[in-house]
Amino acid sequence: MVKVAFIFKAAFLLFLFPLALKAQTDYPNKPIKFVIPFAAGTDQMTRPLLQSLSEKLGQPIVIDYQPGAATSIGASYVYRSNPDGYTLFLGTMASHVLNKLIYKKLNYEPDALSVVGMIGVIPSYLLVRADSPLRSVEDLIHAAKNSSGGLSYGTHAIGGPNHLVGEIFRIKAGVKEFVHVPYKGLRESSTDLLTGRIDFMWDAGAITLAQQGKLRALAVAYPERWPTLPNVPTMAEAGYPDVTISGFYMIAAAPATPNAILDKLNDTLRSVLNESDMKKRILDLNILPRAMSRSETTSFMKVQSEKWTPIMKSLTINLD
Repeated sequence: MVKVAFIFKAAFLLFLFPLALKAQTDYPNKPIKFVIPFAAGTDQMTRPLLQSLSEKLGQPIVIDYQPGAATSIGASYVYRSNPDGYTLFLGTMASHVLNKLIYKKLNYEPDALSVVGMIGVIPSYLLVRADSPLRSVEDLIHAAKNSSGGLSYGTHAIGGPNHLVGEIFRIKAGVKEFVHVPYKGLRESSTDLLTGRIDFMWDAGAITLAQQGKLRALAVAYPERWPTLPNVPTMAEAGYPDVTISGFYMIAAAPATPNAILDKLNDTLRSVLNESDMKKRILDLNILPRAMSRSETTSFMKVQSEKWTPIMKSLTINLD
């Protein structure tokens, strides 16, 4: 009976194998869900990108917003989804690097999510009001060291990339305290900076306000000057080479998604990112497009994890 059962099971698996193979080669043959771990209205970059991906793949791509818990809600949903390539995820530095260093318990395993490919990298800017008397990084540090209550700065989240770069800046600059004010979004933080409720902020998205003359960028926390704002010095030029961060956007899928599907998605993604019009549209949003292979994307995120693991331990930021 055992032998008969084994033969039956083997025959059944052989029957299923061509069906699974066909499903991979026919991919995609139905709409794809794209999970964004942020609130609606934060899709300036993803909508044109997904439109181009949809046209090349020949299927609709439907956005599903699942904000909350520093991207963990959306990431957990994709982590538990079927590994068939029909549920994709907008991954970030938070979802793939920082959350596993901040939270003792996560409802997903960041390193187990299947990598599709990189979209682009994002810097962080040190920003003040346009009429602020602080006109350089040294001005800000001097003011902080001579302030009785400490200067306040805003970011989008506790433990997020901008908070981390703010804390590294404080340590490297020898400032005893900055008052960190976390906000729900860019609108709230930039409004409070413009109205003087906070003294400065670390952010990437608010750079458009600097381009409009409403804010002033003192420096960019990136290894080199940013292509759309070449006149803004780097933190290294200001004397703080360790104050850098390379945030990113990437695409991921459920664990164990077949390589054939992941490779097709990666090829399509790179094709879209290499289009001159798409490059410009993404760069205009302060994101530097990076068309990478799956292995290059994995290596990039590994380097980020190796960099931030000891830093996070030294900062002892824990949200559990």
